[in-house]
Amino acid sequence: MDDGMDHRPFWSVLGQALSQFGSLMRLDLRLLEAEMRAKSTTLVSSGACGMAAVMFFALAAFALVQCLILAMIFLGIGPMLACLVVALVLIGAGSMSLYLAKRALTGWTITPVETVNQVRTDLAALKQGIRYGSTQQ
Repeated sequence: MDDGMDHRPFWSVLGQALSQFGSLMRLDLRLLEAEMRAKSTTLVSSGACGMAAVMFFALAAFALVQCLILAMIFLGIGPMLACLVVALVLIGAGSMSLYLAKRALTGWTITPVETVNQVRTDLAALKQGIRYGSTQQ
């Protein structure tokens, strides 16, 4: 009586499963490479905004120092107010750059999610193929 099951030797099924597993792992490695390349683009962009924020905060610190110096030298309202306004504008620009850098990384993870999901799917298919026997020759 034929029960519709594939009656091949265990070593044949295991060899085919390992061969298919190796092929899937190579494909998954290519997926990992592509996904990490896409994630690195976001990381570089966020890093550039973060560096801009640091630059603006450094310029704001210099402007605040100049404000104090001019306040002591001139003891007048005009130059001191000008330095203070410049410092506040630079602090605002730095805060905006920092906000943009943080927003670009919202929900971002270094974990290659698509690759992990694909590997899990491949492993489940491999287990099912070993358990029930593969119909492919």
